Formats: sequence, structure tokens, C-alpha cells
Amino acid sequence: MNLDATLDTAEEIRFLSKVSGLAKRLGRSTHFSGQELDLVLLVYYKILKNDPDAAGGQISRQQLTAVFDTAFGIADTAVIRRVYAALDGGNSSHVSLETWARLVSLYVRGTLEEKIQYCYRVYDIQREGMIRRDYLMVLLRGCVRQEDGVDEAVKDLVDILMTRLDLDRDGAISFEDYRRSVLGTPLLLECLGQALPDRSHVEAFATTFLVT
Repeated sequence: MNLDATLDTAEEIRFLSKVSGLAKRLGRSTHFSGQELDLVLLVYYKILKNDPDAAGGQISRQQLTAVFDTAFGIADTAVIRRVYAALDGGNSSHVSLETWARLVSLYVRGTLEEKIQYCYRVYDIQREGMIRRDYLMVLLRGCVRQEDGVDEAVKDLVDILMTRLDLDRDGAISFEDYRRSVLGTPLLLECLGQALPDRSHVEAFATTFLVT
């Protein structure tokens, strides 16, 4: 088999046999071929082996945080906290193999519709199904250089985005407001802050880990 030269062949086979049921299910719900999915699962296994805080066969958030930085170029701790909340509601200190595979599928091969749903979950920090003006301030403060007058700059940006995204003019950005806006102008996908890796990191990840 030898999908990964750094792993013992017998060890690799044992791991893939152990997760074969999950792999079949993920094969129907991710954007990977069978071999690509095996490679994604093996990346998780290698992270798990080197994670001192792993528990219950799952990698810790601390370890995944390092992966976000090195593999995906997402280093802002506030962004990463919101990503975790979008993945599992923020209720676990560890990340499952299934969550990992679905996240990588989204990052590397996700459709615009999938990314819209994911980004909105990242931005909806109160889990209300509405992004209100005061929470826009929280999201956007990290997007503006921290210097004198930053609050005024953020307020101006909030006014612009509310005008652009609040399509039904009810004072908040609903998922449908956001979805319709992004479908009309895809460049608005991350207008409320980083939620996805940039293209260069996605391509580097795919080239490094998905090509045999």
C-alpha cells in the first residue's frame, strides 16, 4: 500500500482497516476519491501520533491550531475560536477524524454553497441565525489596523456592509441575506473576516498531501 513512506506499511494497513467503515461513509459526503480520502485520514493519524494532548483517539484543539497556522495560514486566534465553534458548537476540546475530513474537503474542494454555509456559521458568533450590528463590530475590528480612529473606521465599514448585506433592511444580516449577496457577488464570501485558507495554502496542501 505505502501511501505514506513515513509510516510502517503494517501500521498504515491497520489504521485504514480500522476506519474503513467511516471512510466509506465519508466517501459519499466529501469531495475526495478513495485514495485521496485515505491520504487525508492518514494525515490525521500522523497528527494524532504526535499530539501529547490527544484523548479518546482524537486530536486536541491545541494541535489542530498549529496545523491551521502551518498548513492553512490561519493564525488569528479569534478566527480559530470561531472556526471551532462553527465545527462543533465549541463544546469539545478535541476534534474527531470525521470533522477533520469534512473540514479538509470543504477547504480544498468545497462548493460555493458549502463555503457560504460554513462562513456564515463562523460569523454568527451568537448562534442566533442573525448577525447584528454590534457583532459586526466584533468581527470587523480585527480586519482594521489597530491605530487611532480604528473604532470610527470600523463603524464606517459596518455601515457599508449593512447597506450591502442586509437585503431585507431589518437591521441584521440573516443567512438568506448573506447567501443571496454572496451568490450575486462571490467576492463578498469573506467580507466579514477570514474564515477560509487562501488559494496558495489550499494548493500547497493539496500538492503536498493529496498527490501520490
